[in-house]
Amino acid sequence: MTISEIECFLSICEHKTASRAAEALYITQPSLSSRLKTLERELGGQLFIRKKGSREMMLTTAGKEFYKLALQYEEIIRQMHSVFNKQPENLRISSLNSLDTFLLPQVYERFLQEYPETELEIQDMELVPASRSIHTGDTDIAFTTGKSNDKTLKQTLVFCEPMVIVCSDDLNYDTPVTPEQLLCSQEVYVEWNSSFTKWHSEILGDTHPKLTVAIMAHLKQFMQRKPCWAIMPVSVAKGLEQDCNIKRVDAAFELPEREVSILTALDSENNIAITNFYACLKEIVSKYPEIDIMI
Repeated sequence: MTISEIECFLSICEHKTASRAAEALYITQPSLSSRLKTLERELGGQLFIRKKGSREMMLTTAGKEFYKLALQYEEIIRQMHSVFNKQPENLRISSLNSLDTFLLPQVYERFLQEYPETELEIQDMELVPASRSIHTGDTDIAFTTGKSNDKTLKQTLVFCEPMVIVCSDDLNYDTPVTPEQLLCSQEVYVEWNSSFTKWHSEILGDTHPKLTVAIMAHLKQFMQRKPCWAIMPVSVAKGLEQDCNIKRVDAAFELPEREVSILTALDSENNIAITNFYACLKEIVSKYPEIDIMI
């Protein structure tokens, strides 16, 4: 039997008459009938019967059994043709500079090792353009530390991490340190998110730090100045401790947490690449005992 004979058989099953089946396949009705007869001859039995006074072709009992096998045969042929025509899966992630510098590179490496067939694209966008990019299908995941008001997207809290006070090794505070001991002139300030800005103003006073940075490369650069101090998420502190002569100090006041969420499309649970990325993210973040993983 040939693929064209199976196609004729399935077309008749779908369209019920030989004329409509032939039209759907862009062949003549005699050609379709000839292929059907050849198939039935090879199988040694009749696949269709016609009721008197009707043009519709009905499957015989054997035809019904053959129909199930023909569908499987068609799917196998489709898969065989797709072997050399597969488009690689891709995962496009928009992240935050602090995460992309100190935490997510480990996740990216793990993901690429575990799923080498998936292409990974790392983007850099703020919340609003990242949300638009998810809507247009150009971004799959967007990390954020804020609350999205877009109800047409899914926001998932992935982890919470504590903030810590870090200072240069030449500063010797009486610990636990109080807000009065933390001089504004020595602070390297990062606006981690709007809630942190509000907390900073309430606890440390409504003053403007002399040095404000947004890029982690600048934070690393200025944390090597002496004397200096900063408040940062624990994952950032761990990253800086590898290259800078800094130390953590205990606080006499409560420090905030940074909540990190992921924005995705509402049907993201059907995206295997996103599911795989979540698994890698959970594996890496779980190595940080101070961080509470939510996924």
